[in-house]
Amino acid sequence: MNSNRTRTKAFFFGGLFVFLWIQRPVSTAESLNRVIATVGTLSISELDLDDAAEKYNRLQKHLKHEDMRKSLRTRILDFLIDRAIVDVVAEEESIQVNEQRVDSEIEKRMEVMGTTSRKQFEKAMESSSGMPFELWVTELPYQIKKGQLLQLKIAVPPPSEQEIRSWYNQNKDKVGFEIRYRIIAVAPENDSVQEENKIYKEVSEIRKSVLADPSSFSLIAGSPRNDPALRSRRGMVEWISSFDLYKYSKITATIAAPLPNGGLSEVFRDERKRYCILKIEGKRPTPMDNLRGGIQNILYRDKEEETFHKWLKEARTEIPIQIFDEAYKKENKIPTKEENFNVD
Repeated sequence: MNSNRTRTKAFFFGGLFVFLWIQRPVSTAESLNRVIATVGTLSISELDLDDAAEKYNRLQKHLKHEDMRKSLRTRILDFLIDRAIVDVVAEEESIQVNEQRVDSEIEKRMEVMGTTSRKQFEKAMESSSGMPFELWVTELPYQIKKGQLLQLKIAVPPPSEQEIRSWYNQNKDKVGFEIRYRIIAVAPENDSVQEENKIYKEVSEIRKSVLADPSSFSLIAGSPRNDPALRSRRGMVEWISSFDLYKYSKITATIAAPLPNGGLSEVFRDERKRYCILKIEGKRPTPMDNLRGGIQNILYRDKEEETFHKWLKEARTEIPIQIFDEAYKKENKIPTKEENFNVD
């Protein structure tokens, strides 16, 4: 009898253990799949929020309109809501971005850059975007949709004459002059600390010799030690507006800006990881009209960002959005009975 009771008890507890073991991952899965918001016909789950956390953290410095007073959870959910709005409206406008469309966009950008090297293109994108290429690629579908919506639905006002003049006056120390300069640029053979230190010391010694004999700059700039693209013309870069130089190399433009005619820079490292020194051979003011088109483009891009952000806020009041996340509703003061999302 006792043996039967023991077997029955063991069977009962064993079955209970199996039941609880099976139920636990199911409960966890249900929690992750819990819908915390809907945007139109799209839903956002707890799992979506978890998956977006790493990407949001990596993109955060590139997001211009973040309210850092809000909790991280709220900011990530807002990030997902904004992107869901773009997806919903893009679908309404028949904007499709598949893998082929992304590949086509990359090919088009490579053609504009005049390169057939994927590796060179990836480095250029990392330099211009300030983010790793693999992250830039994951952002590309969103940026394509955003660009299409800006063309189709969102009217961006052109910059006014006053805005152009104001930008020029505020930035003319950086982009308001033309220069003629020579440059010596030496690239390390690898990324090792030893190689970097070696090249830095070498270029520092070159600078000392040029300070002692300024006329030697052009001779050294024409030697095999200089970058091959520069040595044929003895390091000379003919008259270029600082605005165009700024577009080509922000670092070089920033180094050149305070130097007087005849001035010699300290050793600096440019975007291509070359150790450089430059000597100003001539400097003169650049008329604003010579820069007008470039200034308009910069201001237009800024206005695009502002206009797009304003459109997103307006779209939140037009697209049905429901919030089921209690922490978000409490932080944003959304009444429990009113789940429609009507706050900024």
